[in-house]
Amino acid sequence: MLLYNILRIGFPAILVQSMSVYAIPIAVDTPAAPFDPKIYKSAPFNPDIPVPFVPPPPSPNSTVNSIDGAPLSSRHELSNPEIRARAAVYRPSVSYFAGLNMGTYTKTGACKSLNDWINDLKKVKSFNNVHFKYTVVHIYTTSQCSALANALQAAQTVGGIKVWAGIWASPASTYTSDKNELGRQILGPRGNLIAGVAVGSEEMYRGTPPSTLAGYIWDVKGMIQNAYGKTNIPVGTSDGIGPLLNGANQPVLDASDVVMLTDYPYYGGVQVDQALKAFQRDWWALGAKMNSKAIIVGETGWPSLGATIGQAVPGTSQAGKYYRAVACWMRTTLKPFFWFEGIDEQWKPGGLAEQRFGVSWDGGSVKYPLTCY
Repeated sequence: MLLYNILRIGFPAILVQSMSVYAIPIAVDTPAAPFDPKIYKSAPFNPDIPVPFVPPPPSPNSTVNSIDGAPLSSRHELSNPEIRARAAVYRPSVSYFAGLNMGTYTKTGACKSLNDWINDLKKVKSFNNVHFKYTVVHIYTTSQCSALANALQAAQTVGGIKVWAGIWASPASTYTSDKNELGRQILGPRGNLIAGVAVGSEEMYRGTPPSTLAGYIWDVKGMIQNAYGKTNIPVGTSDGIGPLLNGANQPVLDASDVVMLTDYPYYGGVQVDQALKAFQRDWWALGAKMNSKAIIVGETGWPSLGATIGQAVPGTSQAGKYYRAVACWMRTTLKPFFWFEGIDEQWKPGGLAEQRFGVSWDGGSVKYPLTCY
């Protein structure tokens, strides 16, 4: 997850206070002064689990002409600007949906089994109510832990849920395996359950050059939309407001069909009653830059436990208040979103808050009503 405060240029350092919300004995964060994001930030990727080598998916046998009628030397290598200039470029649309981010691992950091995925998606489906139907889950890797294959099979078993597939864009070997596994699953019997693709998660924030990330996005678009004809599957990336507004990263926005905004007023030290305004400010700022290109909320949420940051206090009451403010605003205004997240991820390193963004406890019940009452 992305630390909202460090994505703002010139935002002052924040002193972090440590506190426990409940009387029961729990681990607490160690204060850091000045604010050190490396202590609190953790990625939804476990580097201790090897990423398997995945061979390329089958290549299409047919030849497709370019928009000027001449045959292309490659039908899908859109990362090549010369080919891209002559190829058909598709821009799938995105309609409103409510979705949840889902981790790949158990509470110990081990790979989820197929049965784990089935149980988790059954739990997601049980969250449905009069205001929200959670019809899409976003995962962060395709090849590691057979995540996409298992999530798709679980989605088919449970019914009523599709998968937004995430690809790790670094290192290059992981990108290659994740891209190849995505291609194999799109061509497989459950490829129709893939709703979209996110190439990278906070890659620009982590320092991936925009030219590299943009090339990967074009590469995946070419494979999915041009080579395999899945012109209804949007491809983009997910990042924070700072990188997305940075003009140097414009090639990434130009490549993307959809941009997924990661936004956390909690990490900006914003008091929960003011958090909707902070969130809306970022949404509108990005919207003004996107020239009508689709925006999805890729991640937002509020932790039920953890450190107090500025005026941002964790807790189930605060998390529920933030959900009712932001999720219900997105529902009313028909903005598609992925809430972070469906279930707590207790395996994560970093601060306690990183483990407690779930709308439900790991192995337990929903923390607060997921309605707009």
